Amino acid sequence: MHPMVSYDLARNKIEEEMQYAARERLAQAARRDRPRSIDIATLGERLRVRLFGGPALGGRPTATAGA
Repeated sequence: MHPMVSYDLARNKIEEEMQYAARERLAQAARRDRPRSIDIATLGERLRVRLFGGPALGGRPTATAGA
């Protein structure tokens, strides 16, 4: 392989990795900046099902419901 070809391949690979790193930084910044609100309605329902039993939101019966 000619030295210029291997140089171009290496340069292109480094450029691709730099672009990928930049995209990852943007994605991490977007995840970090998004609001982290808690849906109290579903949280309360899941907590009630765990504490007191009963049908879950998805309709799956609990272990005691089938016994």
